[in-house]
Amino acid sequence: MPTRRPVVDLKLTPGTMLGRRYRVEAHLGRGAEGEVYHVVEAATGIPRAAKLTPADRRNQRTAARIANKLEHLRECPIVLQYHHAEHVTIRRQRVVVLFSELCPGEPLQRFVDGHRGKRLPPYVALQVFYRLVVGLEEVHDAGEYHSDVHTENIIVQPRGVGFRMKLIDFYDWGKATRPKQQQDILQAVRVFHDMLGGRPHYAKLPGWAKYFLAGLNNTRLLKRFPTMAALRRDLEMFDWDM
Repeated sequence: MPTRRPVVDLKLTPGTMLGRRYRVEAHLGRGAEGEVYHVVEAATGIPRAAKLTPADRRNQRTAARIANKLEHLRECPIVLQYHHAEHVTIRRQRVVVLFSELCPGEPLQRFVDGHRGKRLPPYVALQVFYRLVVGLEEVHDAGEYHSDVHTENIIVQPRGVGFRMKLIDFYDWGKATRPKQQQDILQAVRVFHDMLGGRPHYAKLPGWAKYFLAGLNNTRLLKRFPTMAALRRDLEMFDWDM
């Protein structure tokens, strides 16, 4: 699948009005389709996230498809909740803005980097991995897919003994197919691998962790876990002594 690059570079500063309703609070980063900002509704102070892309015909079609995909997945807790879209003009550039919930937490990569050795203890990584798999299973059950699962596209917030999690930057490459959903499986396993410190630490991992990583061999992984549901079931039933 082709790699998309951000298509706006506005570098909006705090206090900038986004149309008549929203005020920029902070720049959050760049997504697959554009820049992302923390904004607040000026009349109420309610926070939102805003993704900006040029309002050309191609980007408008892409924004509409993604907005409809997020709306379709509204019942999936792991999915960022979409609110609405607006067209605004900034510095004589017409942009389409997708507004969504502003979720608490931080990118998973930043969370991992904050730990000793920039890796998570195996049991903590397992908890995050399980939440990710459960969330993606719900996405697949709804007939959709993500297609770009990695540590920068996952927002985590520790809550009690677990984690609150949101997936951002869904791609839309057309109708969901088994290969597209299986790509999510392979990417989720790669996230688990990265949380554990990657290849330099693989040899010292417990046997159960190696079982789920399968040496990152795609053929072996998809034979072992042909669906996200199969992966979730194994996570719930595995033997700690394996």
